[in-house]
Amino acid sequence: MPNPHILFTTVCRPFGGEGEGDSVGAELFHPQIPREQGIFSYRQVVRCWALDYIAHNIESSSVVLHYPSEREFVRELKNHRYDFIGINFVVATYHKVKRMKQLIEIYAPDTKVILGGYGTVLSDEELSPCGDFICREEGIGFMRKLLGDNPERPIMHPYAPIDAPSVFSYPRRSKVAHITGGLGCPNGCDFCCTSHFFKRKYIPFVKSGEELYGLMLHMKKEAEKAGDDISGFILIDEDFFLHEKRAREFLQCVRVGGKPLSIMGFGSIRGLSKYTADEIAEMGFEVIWTAFEGTESGFHKLKGIQSIPELYASLKSRGIALLTSMIIGFPYQDKEQVMKEFNIIAELGPSLWQVLIYFAFPGTPLHEQMVREGRYLPKYSDNPDYRTFDGFSMHFTHPYFTADEMKNLQRELFRKYYETLGPSLLRNLRVWFEGYRSLRNSSKKLLRLRAEELGKCVRAGAAATYPAMFFGPNKERREEAKAFLQDIENEMGPLSAKERILCWATVPLSLWTWMKSRLNLFQQPKLLRIQYPPTPARRSERKAVELHSSFPVTIPAAGTTCPSYSCAVESKNAE
Repeated sequence: MPNPHILFTTVCRPFGGEGEGDSVGAELFHPQIPREQGIFSYRQVVRCWALDYIAHNIESSSVVLHYPSEREFVRELKNHRYDFIGINFVVATYHKVKRMKQLIEIYAPDTKVILGGYGTVLSDEELSPCGDFICREEGIGFMRKLLGDNPERPIMHPYAPIDAPSVFSYPRRSKVAHITGGLGCPNGCDFCCTSHFFKRKYIPFVKSGEELYGLMLHMKKEAEKAGDDISGFILIDEDFFLHEKRAREFLQCVRVGGKPLSIMGFGSIRGLSKYTADEIAEMGFEVIWTAFEGTESGFHKLKGIQSIPELYASLKSRGIALLTSMIIGFPYQDKEQVMKEFNIIAELGPSLWQVLIYFAFPGTPLHEQMVREGRYLPKYSDNPDYRTFDGFSMHFTHPYFTADEMKNLQRELFRKYYETLGPSLLRNLRVWFEGYRSLRNSSKKLLRLRAEELGKCVRAGAAATYPAMFFGPNKERREEAKAFLQDIENEMGPLSAKERILCWATVPLSLWTWMKSRLNLFQQPKLLRIQYPPTPARRSERKAVELHSSFPVTIPAAGTTCPSYSCAVESKNAE
């Protein structure tokens, strides 16, 4: 088909309707992590970056819609003719795909529909009524084959920023850039859809540390052109630290570049144990999502050189906040065991936490086992309601819990974490404060500069202590917030009049946040529509990116410097 026109879209909003999965939404944090934290919950709408990546890497003109309403989706179909419509979805949002297919049949009956995303683990029999093509692989390669594009062309990374996380309804002007390091995970945990969707293979999008560092520099230049203030990066890679050669190349590039970065990433205990805490801090990681799962879960990713308490303590002392995931519903867990494991994590003191139910997602070994053993609950095996396939429901029999008991226990643990550890927002600030104090006199210049940046974050976030002092979950946590503010002032000097006013301003903002949540006001994401030009307009852009991302860097040995790299960067900037 010559010059096809393509629409890529997420499923339609609104999210969170009656009967919809608890974790379904357009946000990274709020539905899954700071649950039960009320006004202290982080809010951050994320893009479905897969669609931007695909649109940016095919030769045809395309449009990407992030979170349209049904009315906006219909308007798009009425106003533009498309040859293909690609819909990204997960199993829990398949009911939305069915509705979108009905609308396509009415307003664009000749358009072919492509289904993609983790929802495609469902069978052909279930999906074929809604899709003419089903993508069950890496999406760029799939679309290039479908459209007859050159499959060997290097993958280019789009500039697709999102707003930085916000709290208390305070609008953040800064942006967070996104880079996909790779897809899939070799760890192969039996419940993990991500790992088994790609057959436990890792598909690298960034093959060297030099390339990764160059991409971050490129994203910053793109931000400057767009007038955006980039405060950090999200690095999508299921276990970045497992790939040691690339990570160490990246570390050396950051050292030579001489400027601290701010990165959120993902890493296992096994991967993180390959590095010292100083090295991870020098790379620029400020938040790392890692797994605890369960003490007897037996996953290889949980085994590292250091003990988990030692690793956590060393990372937190360098200003690296940890987001820890726990799983409940393993066969060995009764209520007493679950609470023991809760106490272990509480003692580790992560800044953020996630509690998921051991879930047999279609396409995983655990799902195959449950089907083989006949342990699926009838209402999920015979005529399943896919809206609950989201990690917040138990679908098979357990020796100690019913499905309702498990769901209630999950909610209880989220609440107990909040009451025991306090708001995640303050825990993040506390970790960065400790990093500031421990690194400001470091012998390494890069870590001293990191300490300065952490100090700025803490000072800017000090206002968050006021809502915590008034509205924290209990008296102990409220007193803790008050003491933390005093620590900040003792270490960094008294708050100025302007800072004090800002502190008091967070109190009415907190009340407004509470009211919006109770009345369900302004809780939905807005439509984001991006037009990607056809090949001729994009060739020059790709060439420029390739030049910028391919600096003539020679990675020096650890402990040495590389002046030639700095010169290369300066000459590129000068050009």
